[in-house]
Amino acid sequence: MATGLAVNGKGVTAGKRKFIDDRRDQPFDKRLRFSVRQTESAYRYRDSVVRKQDGFTHILLSTKSSENNSLNPEVMKEVQSALNTAAADDSKLVLLSAVGSVFCCGLDFIYFIRRLTDDRKRESTKMAEAIRNFVNTFIQFKKPIIVAVNGPAIGLGASILPLCDVVWANEKAWFQTPYTTFGQSPDGCSTVMFPKIMGGASANEMLLSGRKLTAQEACGKGLVSQVFWPGTFTQEVMVHIKELASCNPVVLEESKALVRCNMRLELEQANERECEVLRRIWGSAQGMDSMLKYLQRKIDEF
Repeated sequence: MATGLAVNGKGVTAGKRKFIDDRRDQPFDKRLRFSVRQTESAYRYRDSVVRKQDGFTHILLSTKSSENNSLNPEVMKEVQSALNTAAADDSKLVLLSAVGSVFCCGLDFIYFIRRLTDDRKRESTKMAEAIRNFVNTFIQFKKPIIVAVNGPAIGLGASILPLCDVVWANEKAWFQTPYTTFGQSPDGCSTVMFPKIMGGASANEMLLSGRKLTAQEACGKGLVSQVFWPGTFTQEVMVHIKELASCNPVVLEESKALVRCNMRLELEQANERECEVLRRIWGSAQGMDSMLKYLQRKIDEF
């Protein structure tokens, strides 16, 4: 493989820092990870906090095993576990948000590259399977999922939003799916849902050329439901979520079922196709080389 990248050396650490800096608009305050008190109604996984509140479950990304709430198999399994618990308990709905100034930076790029260099064929299959299961959890979840996007939503962090039911965004949030720049193909059923909600031309701009959308632009294109001012974002979200949580749970679930009744099979099939393409790309020498060259460019820029 024609690259001078030392995957396990200091080059990756420097490159990772530059890569993260390029993908966020504000520094991430790690102290915020510990702002949620440990009580009977709030408990912490390694990479997330779950609050059981009156009528709803609040899942907050707060990752320790990755930077800026990016997604690796461990993070994805935790979110799936929290969703599965909420599906079976008396929660009427789920609120998904994040701790810090970043919502989700998508896939944990460094995590995947390190494992792909160990055993490309095996690890590419495992990675694609982890994403397939993660996305299917959102597709198959029967209760409403409300998302509060506090900051940048990138890659899979943006593509899963249409699989949820209501998306509220901070005015400072922005949205981007620069898959081709990373050397990978789309995920999260974005190949189906983006064209559905924003039309083919706008979807292609995001999926092929990686156009970045402001919160207001995302709202205008249907990716976001409402945009709130940064200073009152949390308060606005809680007012609206408590109004929803006061509704009859049967009505909420049946209403979602009516809206989504003809979509589940289509989305599961799209998820299967997207993950198969990702597996092939990650498992190929050309795909691996493309990702490494992208990271090498970031290291050179640093």
